[in-house]
Amino acid sequence: GAGGTENCYVAWIVHQLGLSPLSGGAQLVQGTQIGSVYQGNRSCRADFRKGWSGVRRLLLIFSLIVGLFPLLPDAAPSQTQDRETKFRLAQALERGGDYERAATLYQELMGGDPRNPIFLEALQRVWMQLKRYDDIAVLLRSRLLGSRGDVVLRTTLGTVLYRGGKEAEAVAEWDSALAVDPANANTYRIVASALIENRLLDRAVGIYRRGREATKDPDQFTLELAQTLAAGMDFEGATTEYVRWLRKNPVQVAVLQSRLSAWSGREEARSAAVGVVRAEINKHEDLSLLTLLAWLLMEGKAFDQAFDVERRIDELSHAGGGVILQFAEQAYHARAYDIAARAYREAITIPLSPEKLPAAEYGEACALNEIGSLSDTVASGAASPTEAQPRLSAAMAQFRSIMEKYPRSEFAARSEYQIGIMQYDRLADLDGALASFEHVLAQTAQTNVFRFDVELMIGRLHITRGDTARAVIRFADVAAAPGALPDQSDEAAFHLAEIDYFGGRFGDAAKRLEGIVVNLKADYANDALRFQSFLQENIKVAPEALREYARADFLARQGKKTEAVALMRDVVARYPRTPLVDDALMCIGGLQFSAGFYADAVATYERLLTDFRENSILLDRAQFQLAETFEAGMRDTANAIAAYEKLLADYPSSVLADEARRRIRRLRGEAL
Repeated sequence: GAGGTENCYVAWIVHQLGLSPLSGGAQLVQGTQIGSVYQGNRSCRADFRKGWSGVRRLLLIFSLIVGLFPLLPDAAPSQTQDRETKFRLAQALERGGDYERAATLYQELMGGDPRNPIFLEALQRVWMQLKRYDDIAVLLRSRLLGSRGDVVLRTTLGTVLYRGGKEAEAVAEWDSALAVDPANANTYRIVASALIENRLLDRAVGIYRRGREATKDPDQFTLELAQTLAAGMDFEGATTEYVRWLRKNPVQVAVLQSRLSAWSGREEARSAAVGVVRAEINKHEDLSLLTLLAWLLMEGKAFDQAFDVERRIDELSHAGGGVILQFAEQAYHARAYDIAARAYREAITIPLSPEKLPAAEYGEACALNEIGSLSDTVASGAASPTEAQPRLSAAMAQFRSIMEKYPRSEFAARSEYQIGIMQYDRLADLDGALASFEHVLAQTAQTNVFRFDVELMIGRLHITRGDTARAVIRFADVAAAPGALPDQSDEAAFHLAEIDYFGGRFGDAAKRLEGIVVNLKADYANDALRFQSFLQENIKVAPEALREYARADFLARQGKKTEAVALMRDVVARYPRTPLVDDALMCIGGLQFSAGFYADAVATYERLLTDFRENSILLDRAQFQLAETFEAGMRDTANAIAAYEKLLADYPSSVLADEARRRIRRLRGEAL
């Protein structure tokens, strides 16, 4: 009955443990049936005390049984471990390309856990590799039974059907995916991405446009549409979308330039983009669009047109010549020196603010200097110092003007440094150059990194004079200076290696080069690699020939061209089977060209191209030098074009190929 001893035991245990077993839908603790038995029945309590020893025995037995549970064999962890081992094995097989066996294991795993999403994805993945599209479709349809509104699953099923050759069914699934949530922009993105993955670009464009109508947002999907249109070669349409996006995000021009740069290097693509941007500007002039147009024109090397656009930007933005100055610097770095000089001059005359004037005047002088240098090397071949002087006068005058207007300034020091380089490289005035460099050092602070450039030039000048002892002092100072830039240290080490080489210390030279070639991205790394390879190739095979070649090379560096050519010819005659013969012929051709013996240079290059056509790594350079000799030395346009074209035909992968194409266009009078 309700007051029996058994119920007392149960009631007390339930009460103490706080349990709430249900009986007829009512709780039996704290005021309910069993609770009342214990709380209100005095007899029950008495009986309970009498039977406590029995309860303790029951509890002891219960605790022992519970304590033994962990010791009993348990299959669950073992099964889990087996699944994990099998899954890892399947993954390893998949990575190794054994998709059949991987699929078998994934199917076994699926049998034990059919709703596991990881196993489902893995099985679907390997079946895709095996092109078991029908099996994947069955798998996906079974998953869709419980989630008909899953857009991703339906889209994936469409892809599987399409790849299985069932295009109509695939399109129906994609349409079903869109119908799940037709007002959601992400739905269209998911489906369009699948279409793009399957190279259905036109359909993807159509999906994006349907999405615009459904979401009632004409600016939706602009970047996605632009990228898809560009992939389908519709560059006009792509630019139209990009312009739509730029109207909404006018400060993001740099982001847009980055995206357009993927195809702006192609003439037809760039022309289409320029046309669209110009049309938009005609409708509504906008600084962001003008900036984009100027960039596109610069990408196409249309510097004159870009200059006109930059003028308008400067005017609209009230930059006071600042935009034109920035353009001048970009044109200078793009080697469009004539346009750069004009832009610098225009910025100066606007006028620029006083703090920007020194930079503009220095930039103009550097551009004029480069124009004179190009005139010397391309238009007239090897100009003598007397011929070069008139071309240098404008740049020299500008540099001297800067020194007078801004004494003891950084620009004054750099101007005198440039004058020293002109005296050294193009006027053969070694004394004047040394005086200029020494004066710059006297004016430059010891902490200025620029002074190391001056030290390096003085070291080069001493090599030209044949004074290697003084050159070593200058280069060693830079190489050991803790404040020197890595490129400056590398240059110093490279020149020290050259001095070792000139002195016949080939092992020391090779050791110095090892420190430079560690960083292949450094400016001097390529030169060091070529030099190192040349030494390694000849040190063991032909040390005596290498020693004579180094002597001739040192004479050439000092400008003693006749003596150098004679010694190089002797090397070719005495050591005809050594690896450096083609190097010697290359050097002879260069010396003959610089001395004005163009016919001799042509003969030397042709000999190299003929005798070493099977085993020289210098053939593309020799072909280019031959073409340049026809162009700049002999003024023979027809033969120059033919020689450049032969370089493109015989050595299409040469690093000189792009420059050869540019030279051909210039010689034909075409736009660059």
